[in-house]
Amino acid sequence: MKTLDDRRTDTDAVKIGRGTYQTIPVAGNNGERLVIRNYRHGGLFGKLSGGVFYNKKRPVHEVAVNEIAFKNNVPSAEVVAIIKRRFCGLFYKADFVTREITDAVDLVQLITESSLIFIQRFKRPIIRALAKLVRNMHDAGIFHADLHLKNILVKHDADGEFHSYIIDLDKSVVAETLNINQRIKNLRRLDRSIEKLRWVSSKTNTSLYQKMSVISQVDKIRFFRLYMLCGNALDKDWKRYILKRHSRHVAHKLWWHILRYFHAIP
Repeated sequence: MKTLDDRRTDTDAVKIGRGTYQTIPVAGNNGERLVIRNYRHGGLFGKLSGGVFYNKKRPVHEVAVNEIAFKNNVPSAEVVAIIKRRFCGLFYKADFVTREITDAVDLVQLITESSLIFIQRFKRPIIRALAKLVRNMHDAGIFHADLHLKNILVKHDADGEFHSYIIDLDKSVVAETLNINQRIKNLRRLDRSIEKLRWVSSKTNTSLYQKMSVISQVDKIRFFRLYMLCGNALDKDWKRYILKRHSRHVAHKLWWHILRYFHAIP
């Protein structure tokens, strides 16, 4: 997949979320493709168990959450099918099939594959699109179980507008309303993914670290301000997020060091 600087050429794989997934063309639909995402566990547990699951309702739950997102105008990939295969006894493996969001890239791809000039020029409209997406998702009562940079896609259309999409709603929680603590927890998870990429790049990739340096604390505050302005006023306790915005994620950085020692991350 190309960056937003270029348009993607036809291929049989697309890099989204945790890995690279196979895509297949839809006959007679002007290049439209389907993405086949293998269900997999994350973290160290995922390295042990891979894509073997026990809870049979998990894929169906993700379909239900996607439907709630669709009804509330929260852009995501359209679900086409789920495929379940018996593995052993009550255990199974599954695939999640969606329509590909053409010319969209996840935020890690956007940062790593785009030029420094591109990021500097377009970071404000991208932040605006992201703030609107996350606020709409929260207003729809969806708490994303794994809100990080690779689960948000961005598309730059022919008119110069940026559009964002949320993916991988697996294990997400749906409530009638999300309270301020749930919202803050989700936002801090997103912030942590930014800091993780910054930390990893500082150890491994000088050019990527230079790009990450363009994303400043001011940009984080700008994102949160836009998040607050995209909907109705929230509880005054939102100020607690501002007070915590300088969190250095010390405990998580220690864990990243451990994972890097065991080659679990670059």
